[in-house]
Formats: sequence, C-alpha cells, structure tokens
Amino acid sequence: MKRCLGYILMTAMACAMMTYYFMAPLSADVSLRLNSITAPFSSQEMPWWRQVLCEGINQQGFRLTELPWLLRDVTPNATDDNIFLVETACKTTPSFRVWCAVESWSRQNPSSQVWYVMTSLTVNDTDGLVSRLQEEYKNLRIVGADVEKIFKGTGLNNLFSSRKWIIKAKWPPVKLSDMLRVALVWRWGGFYTDTDTVCIKDVSPLRNIISFSDSKLNKISNGAFQFQQHHKFLELLMDVQTKSFAPGSWGSLGPAAVTAVAKRMCNTTDFRKLPGDKNEPLVCGDLSLLPQKYLLPLPWTEYSRLFAKGTGEKFFSQFNSTYVIHLFSAMSRKRKLHIGDNSIYEIAAKHFCPVTFQHATANSDFF
Repeated sequence: MKRCLGYILMTAMACAMMTYYFMAPLSADVSLRLNSITAPFSSQEMPWWRQVLCEGINQQGFRLTELPWLLRDVTPNATDDNIFLVETACKTTPSFRVWCAVESWSRQNPSSQVWYVMTSLTVNDTDGLVSRLQEEYKNLRIVGADVEKIFKGTGLNNLFSSRKWIIKAKWPPVKLSDMLRVALVWRWGGFYTDTDTVCIKDVSPLRNIISFSDSKLNKISNGAFQFQQHHKFLELLMDVQTKSFAPGSWGSLGPAAVTAVAKRMCNTTDFRKLPGDKNEPLVCGDLSLLPQKYLLPLPWTEYSRLFAKGTGEKFFSQFNSTYVIHLFSAMSRKRKLHIGDNSIYEIAAKHFCPVTFQHATANSDFF
C-alpha cells in the first residue's frame, strides 16, 4: 500500500514538473503576444499626439486585432477610386452605425478601394463583425495611421507639428479629422466621407466635387468631397486652414475654410449669383458645387425624420437622385432605430449595410 502511495505521489510530482516545464514558456509567449496587441506602444515611444488623443481611452478588449499601418505596411495607389473614412478618437470599438457606413461604401462602390483609417492601431473584433466585413468585401482595408507621416510633405504639416490644434484648441479629435481628411485626399486622390453616413449609390460619377450644406446655398459642407490627387482646391484649402485656424472655433478647419476656398475659386462672395440651375451642380472651372440633394438630402434640422416611423416607405423614389444619406451623429447618436418602424435609416441600413444590420439586430430590437 505504501509503495502504491509513493508511486502515485512521485507520478503526480513528475507530471507537475513536466507541465511547468512545457507550459511555462507557452504561457509567457501568449502573454507577450497579448501585450503586443493590447499595448502596441509603451508610454516612452508613443507619439505625442497619440498620448494626448488616447489619454483615458480604454484600449483593452477580449480580441483586439492589430492593424497594418498606412504608409508603413500598405500605401494606397494614386487614383480617383480611393474612398477614405477616418476615426480620430482612438476608439478600438466603433459603433454599429460606423460599421454600417464602412460597409455601405464598400458595398456600393465595388470598383473602389475603401480605406477606414484609424488612430487606435487596433480594432476590437470580439463579436466577429470586423472579420465578416473583411471576408465579404475584398475592397475594404482597415488600417492604422501614423499621422505624422501622413502630414509630412503636405501643406498642413506646420499646423499639425505646431500642436496648436491639440494643446490650445477645443475638440482635438474633430480638428485632427478636419485636417486628416484633406491630407489623405491630397496625397492619393479620391473620395472622403464622414462615418455617420450611408452610401446608397456608386459615387464614381462624382469628380472634383463639394456639396452645399443647405438649400440657401451660402455654406459648403466638408462631410463628403472628392478630388483628384494634388487638386488646386486642396492646396488652397490647406493654406487657408493653416492661416485661419481658430482654437476655439468648431468649424474653422472645416466648413468655414471649405466655404472660403470655394468662394475664391468661383470668384464670388455669393454663390446664389453664380450662373446655372441651382437644382443642378454649379461649375467653377474643374470644381463642381453639388446641390444638397446629392450628398445631404435632409438638412441637419430635420435629422429626426431619419428615425421617424414610416418615413422610409417611399425611400427609393424619395432619394432617387441621392448618393449618400447623412445621419448627423452629433445630434442623432442617442436616437434609436426601432426595428419594424420602416424609418428612412432602417430601410437604408437593411439594403446597404446588410451584414452589419443583421449582426446588430440578431439579439436586439434596436440599432
């Protein structure tokens, strides 16, 4: 009996030693790989702009996927067929509505390369949606951004490097977004769009365009635009953004700057005085100013209609001239899409971001 007990004890000790010997290196290796995903930079080597933007942001996630870096690992071709969306607040887990936007642009523009450019460098794929979208849309590239490299050599490099936009200004992520969208399109050409949109039509016919933000034709939006690489409009815009930057102003790098450059290129102080049908694009050389119906069919004051019951019943006839639906997330982010209400946004999401819509509503009546 004693011999049996001794044999069992010795066997158990041997198993424990073997487990420790073989498993300890594996555990260390797993730990290292997890650390490399959840903390891609140490505080000492993290760029100054990311230290400020990402301060207080929880970068942890059950399944964070490390992203390829723009310019380091992958570089877009210079082409009108690029489409850029950006995330500038260090979020590893964009909302379903953001993924709906990303999907809709990838789905409706199969001949374009769609670039979702993120400042977080990792993306949370715990629920598998990111993987599903990348499998479904081969033209979708989700990438991290070393924005210092992107701005280098552009007309915005001095403003970016001055740090005024992040130290003395309100809303640094908004300021960075206003600059980054211009730098990306200037570098490689293509379309820029905000992430609170749904693309409902191929935008390839739209070239060198900006859009009026309302029917009064007195302001230009910077929420969606398209330009050829190194277009004069973008050159002038970067100069105006640098010279007219106002730290306390929400739109000094955005709509205000875009409107000023458009007036300069059209040689006017009042867009309403330009010749042509105001319900059709107004042309100033190689710049086209689109009426609201193309990219901003509803004014921001009517954003609630997007979620109202029954408003989507005549969706396709109502938006037959429209390329993009804009959600105005600054106002609508707390509004819920109720499944079965046949709202404008529900119809748009069902048809143009079906993977995201199915994923988001699998266990919920809201979106």
